[in-house]
Amino acid sequence: MTQLNELLALLSEPYVKIILVIIAASVAIALLSRALGRYLTATTLHPDVQVFIRKSVVYGFVFGVFMYITAELDLGTIFYPVIGASVLVGAALALAVKDILGDAVAGLFLLADKHFNIGEDITTLSHRGEIIDVTLRKTRLKTREGTIVVLPNGKIDSSGWVLHPQKMEEQK
Repeated sequence: MTQLNELLALLSEPYVKIILVIIAASVAIALLSRALGRYLTATTLHPDVQVFIRKSVVYGFVFGVFMYITAELDLGTIFYPVIGASVLVGAALALAVKDILGDAVAGLFLLADKHFNIGEDITTLSHRGEIIDVTLRKTRLKTREGTIVVLPNGKIDSSGWVLHPQKMEEQK
């Protein structure tokens, strides 16, 4: 009985709890990432969107484990000001790269909503051409003259586009 009490006392130590939580969280995150990857692969979402969703969920869980460790070791007085400062740095960075972030968010919506597909003919931002590539940040069009035009997704999303129907002979 004494050995059981010693074992329970040892397991109640914060460092042992943290080690067990890290091991359990690592296994849980790996299983979740694998299961989420299988589920997302079965969807029609663009691969870039799938990676973004999977990484967001995994980083959210890692952040949760980090916050648990901070609370368990009572490190709030040290880390909370650091986290607050990092939020300010993050806000400054977000303002600095707002166009890039805007293009990425617009790209997520363009890829997820499937407004147009590769090979379709559109006019946007005074350019008409065939869509040859859509990524998170950029869309590439090939004009009739053969010029490749690279357009930011944020501008395409805000200005709109015209999707031209295929000609009857092209559909056959």
